[in-house]
Amino acid sequence: MFSLEFWLIFAVILVLGELLTVTFYLLSIAVGSAFAGLVNYLGFDPIVQILVFAVVTIICVILLRPISSRLTKNSSDKKANSDRLIGKEGIVIEKIIEDAMGTVDFIGDQWKAISDTEIDVGEKVIVEKIQGVKLFVRKK
Repeated sequence: MFSLEFWLIFAVILVLGELLTVTFYLLSIAVGSAFAGLVNYLGFDPIVQILVFAVVTIICVILLRPISSRLTKNSSDKKANSDRLIGKEGIVIEKIIEDAMGTVDFIGDQWKAISDTEIDVGEKVIVEKIQGVKLFVRKK
């Protein structure tokens, strides 16, 4: 029913899939598949192979889950650099006319900005939101 080649090819395909997803779930299944292949090589029945596959996969999921959640948590909690500007203060260097873009300076970085009110050069502004490379600001 299952051959050593089946289990090993299945494991390799899953490892390649894991390289694309980085969730550790496919890796867990691949390890289970590799162990099932080893059990097949030792001459055990297909039922034993399936049981070994299931048990090893479950154990791997349980052991790798903390690593997976730590890696995905760290990557999703990081804000984009531009998102760090929300709530920060900048100075208008090119007049912002109501609903038209001007330019704002944030610690040496210049950004195109828009506001629902007119803001003169030299006035301080606060970033309310960011859309693409455009800041939506209000007077401080």
